[in-house]
Amino acid sequence: MNVIGVIPARAGSRRLPGKNLCRLGGRPLVAWTCEAARASGVLDALYINTDSPEIAAVARACGAQCPTLRPAHLAADDTPTRDANLFLLDLLARRGARADAVMILQPTSPLRTADDIRAAWALYEEHAPCAVVSVAPVAPEAWLGRIARNGEFERSAGDELMYRLNGAIYIHGWDDYVTNHAARRTMAYVMPASRAIDIDTAEDLEHVRSIVECAAGAAPA
Repeated sequence: MNVIGVIPARAGSRRLPGKNLCRLGGRPLVAWTCEAARASGVLDALYINTDSPEIAAVARACGAQCPTLRPAHLAADDTPTRDANLFLLDLLARRGARADAVMILQPTSPLRTADDIRAAWALYEEHAPCAVVSVAPVAPEAWLGRIARNGEFERSAGDELMYRLNGAIYIHGWDDYVTNHAARRTMAYVMPASRAIDIDTAEDLEHVRSIVECAAGAAPA
């Protein structure tokens, strides 16, 4: 099986302006995902899907391809990521560059590693046809619940560990993704919470910066 990687990275961001070019550890945010994807060694091709020439230039410097910029109407705050990706996949298919599978790697998950990407792809290969999503542990089920209309906390029953989607890795069969067909089953690739942070706000960015700085400080000289 072959797989292409797609990094959706538009210029605009409502909560954190210029998010995908924000500096993290001396590099633009989008570079972290490009570099991890290339280092994984599992992708037959890597594409940046963006409306920004600046983002495209950074991604190209990190080994990603940008066959075209997406149009403005596919780069709005409310544009579904899948709609923007379909624009790119349609172009690739017309050029004869389609693949068996598509791996979506959001640039807002910079702590996802090449090892994570390799392991998620191995899981897909083992269970295909399927989909793979990356998740991170949250808490035992009994720690979670909902707040009723009267303000009362209603705790969930059970004691199993619960997980959440973290947005770092999505893998779909090409045809399933293009036709929006649900896979027969969806496998979970579990990442530790420490690598599963999704940057959406300035506070998230500062949190990840502190992690990166601590890791750099702890590295042997």
